[in-house]
Amino acid sequence: MKTLKIPFGKYEELFRRSLLLSSLYILVMSISITKDAVLDPDIGWHLRTGQWIYEHGEVPRTDPFSIYGQGKPWVAYSWLFELLVYGLYQVFGPIGLVVLTVTLSLCIASVLLLLLRTIEQNAAMVIGLTALGIIAMSSLLSSPRPWLFSMLFFVIEMNMLLRARRSEDCRPIAMLPVIYVLWSNLHIEFIYGFLALGAFLVEPFILQALRQPFSLTHFQSAFNTRLWAIAALCIVATLATPYHIHLYQTIIEYASQSELHQYISELHAMGFHELADWIVLALTVLAVFMLGRRRELQPFHWLVFVGGIIVSFRCSRDVWFVVISAVIIIASSLPASSTITRFVITWPQILMTAVVVSLLSISLTRKSDITNNGLDTAMAKTFPVAAVDIVKSRQYPGPIYNHFNWGGYLIWRLPHLQVSMDGR
Repeated sequence: MKTLKIPFGKYEELFRRSLLLSSLYILVMSISITKDAVLDPDIGWHLRTGQWIYEHGEVPRTDPFSIYGQGKPWVAYSWLFELLVYGLYQVFGPIGLVVLTVTLSLCIASVLLLLLRTIEQNAAMVIGLTALGIIAMSSLLSSPRPWLFSMLFFVIEMNMLLRARRSEDCRPIAMLPVIYVLWSNLHIEFIYGFLALGAFLVEPFILQALRQPFSLTHFQSAFNTRLWAIAALCIVATLATPYHIHLYQTIIEYASQSELHQYISELHAMGFHELADWIVLALTVLAVFMLGRRRELQPFHWLVFVGGIIVSFRCSRDVWFVVISAVIIIASSLPASSTITRFVITWPQILMTAVVVSLLSISLTRKSDITNNGLDTAMAKTFPVAAVDIVKSRQYPGPIYNHFNWGGYLIWRLPHLQVSMDGR
């Protein structure tokens, strides 16, 4: 009787790579599939702003929601994001917010993985660095906030810039203006993308300025007309918003209001009470070490990284900037991999990973009761749901004095009353 021999060796690589990929996406799902999507204190005013825009057919120019903001100019710089979350909420209910959060988190992990794969070819190293980056940014991946789009677009932009830098060709960044049209309408942190773009543009001039002997001719030759034209188009693209130049006035105001960082928790510096904060620090220190041991000067990496340190260590909401910069530097500083270990993602790996992650997501949603009823129950434990129902039924005229973290929820649930303060 003949025994059936299964060629396990033939499928060993498939299972190993699929297991690594599945582990990464399981990590992302475990971080993003939570009830935090509806417990975020800001999601209420995002929903209400989206509803206001939908009902009026225009963006607000003055504050329509708070007592003290009445008649004062207000720029709803994430207006497109707010329309998106309002639409998802109307179609799917609260679970639509979870779906948005999970989808964007998976996209961020995927584009970061693909970016690192273009730099480093060792599969375990690429997936490991991506996982560390995701853990370091975990506090930002559980809520439906517009910064998720900034994280996504920043990784995409960095991929474009690095490809253009390697090829010395402007074609990889030709689509950047299109990205900036979307980015500037979704979140104001498109300005961080300009830091990376600016570093890319000035790097040739820095290298020529440091070249010995210095030559004015070589310095002038560093100017690439096409690259600067694309950069100019990116700036023009950010004006394609309902607020036009007023968007930049808001950026200047936020940058000059240092007092805000004292009162809003997400604007505080990292407190190093969580593991994620220490991973951010470890990645930063390792990236500094990697840059310092290089023989050749790479101004692009240095400029982006230093900008990330300044921004991220000042405000915990922006830790993604230094994390993404750091993992890119670390990946690009590792010894070159052999062609034997070349990281190739195949369709069977994608299919197997998708099956595993889908089964896990079903398990997580059931275990955590991620349903519309379950999310409503969670909201009732965090926000004054019963009190709002009483205010509605008895038609209290106001005014409202409220807790800071309840302001967004009250804006959403009591649109006929103006709050005293909120998270904006």
